[in-house]
Amino acid sequence: MIEYKLSIIVPTYNSENEIEDTFNSIKNQTLGFDNIELIFVDDNSTDSTFNIITEYSDAYENVK
Repeated sequence: MIEYKLSIIVPTYNSENEIEDTFNSIKNQTLGFDNIELIFVDDNSTDSTFNIITEYSDAYENVK
């Protein structure tokens, strides 16, 4: 089991226009992205938010 120094939970709902900026801001933290567990919680979005966060989850082991 990987131990992260920080877990960030991001609630989302129809956030397709903001989710990329949010992800990039978290990814560029000086703590180091490998030390961060990023958890997106989608509240049944009707836009492409879920698809975007699924792509991040598939690409990065520490994104859920």
